[in-house]
Amino acid sequence: MHVTIVNYVLTVMRGGGETRDLAWARELRRAGVEVRFLSIQPLLGRVRYPLDELPLDLVRAPYLREAVYTLMGVPKAGRLASLLLELESRLFCARAIRVLADRRRPLDLVHSSGLYPLVRLKRLRPEARVVVRNMGGAPPAHDQRFLPEADAVIGDGWGALNFERATGYPIHFVPGGVDAELFAPRPSDVRQRLGLEGREVVLFAGRLVPLKNLPLLLNAFAALRQRRPAAALVIAGAGPLEGMARAQAARLGIAADVHFVGAVGHSAMAAYYNAADVFVLPSTFDNSPNVVLEAMACERPVVATRVGGVPLYVQHGETGLLVESGDREGLAAALEWVLAEPEHAARLARCARERVLRSFTWERSAQRLLEVYRAVLSGRAAA
Repeated sequence: MHVTIVNYVLTVMRGGGETRDLAWARELRRAGVEVRFLSIQPLLGRVRYPLDELPLDLVRAPYLREAVYTLMGVPKAGRLASLLLELESRLFCARAIRVLADRRRPLDLVHSSGLYPLVRLKRLRPEARVVVRNMGGAPPAHDQRFLPEADAVIGDGWGALNFERATGYPIHFVPGGVDAELFAPRPSDVRQRLGLEGREVVLFAGRLVPLKNLPLLLNAFAALRQRRPAAALVIAGAGPLEGMARAQAARLGIAADVHFVGAVGHSAMAAYYNAADVFVLPSTFDNSPNVVLEAMACERPVVATRVGGVPLYVQHGETGLLVESGDREGLAAALEWVLAEPEHAARLARCARERVLRSFTWERSAQRLLEVYRAVLSGRAAA
């Protein structure tokens, strides 16, 4: 089986979606599948994340995502941001289809990460099958018109649970996963490197973009610091909103206790989770955040907002704590409880790792994905 995974941003950012596609590719290769990637070579800028372990083809196209994330923070600019996202998707897909349409290229199936227009490849290569991974909630109306041409749609989290009701089309539920050997409880030197010995460490990991709601986290941490003076916040990640987050921390008088460590490589993140007393995710929406599973696998207590697919992973009072979106006092109180009740927090953390080992390994996830591939290629792809 020859599969090409098309992930537009794989070469320029490494969020949860990119981590997932790479993990799936490794597991699929172990199962005997020939896997290639197709991603962007930005017209302006550079490839930030070259890929050495798997074959990679590059498509030259505009990369507008950073500008879009900045626009999302500007009042009344949402419509323009949406138009730019649609434009970059269309341009990239058109050029990717030219590459994929080359019949000299072995190709049984295209795995498209959120790029619905790639189904138009079938007009040039009718023998090829296209599986689209839905990203988040229901696709926008301009993408839903491509649904009839997709051989299958896959997804997980809140988006998958609500997909058929929202679109009228079926979806195959393929849960995410985590490398439970890499992400496991073990000693870490991060506290020493950051000068945080003796501190109560709150960790956030993710891209610094609007959906992650760093303003809520910083406001809640400022309230927490008044009650837990030893608390320190570590922010692992990069993105267009870093400047605004630093300015907010300064305005709140907590800049000395907030440590921006920048983008951290995937394998290096395990040491950061293991250095934390609690992991926090304050998002306004997250469909199925990998960082939650990684923290749970490292046996860290998790505090997160009750949004999207987060409750599918974090069971309130059993494997972590959930608070309502936008609730500054609730978020601060949950973080304070975890720091003040280490024995209870340790129980939550142990249950969290047990849940990961039971239900969320990449091997289990990739086997489910391979079942969908085989059903599509044999014409049995009923959801």
